[in-house]
Amino acid sequence: MLPFFKRVQGLIAALSAKFAQDDLKIVDALELPSDDPKFLENLVDERVWGPSVLFVDDTDYVPKNIALACDEIKHMNIMPVYGLNVYSMLKHDTLVITLSALEKIEERLLFHLNRPDIREAQARVRKPRL
Repeated sequence: MLPFFKRVQGLIAALSAKFAQDDLKIVDALELPSDDPKFLENLVDERVWGPSVLFVDDTDYVPKNIALACDEIKHMNIMPVYGLNVYSMLKHDTLVITLSALEKIEERLLFHLNRPDIREAQARVRKPRL
């Protein structure tokens, strides 16, 4: 497994790449009016989200309709925010994330980027040797 800070930097890089490529979509909630997989496929096609989509929510309890619809489609997955990783983001063409999940990610990444112990370690590494 990679060191913790490398994983944090990897998440930042992957999120930045998805955003730069316009493959990061932010939604209010993952609610669907129907649990029909065809409805979800049509929705993804209409919004031009690409052939594979990763849905990320801030809780473990995903709305029933989207869970049932994604269950029957191989190239669409649902993941809670704490399970988000670089491999899953890069494996899917589009990342659809709820606003509350994005706020959690932002809070955690900013916390880890600004931790005093990390800053001290970086300063020691960057310090030029004579």
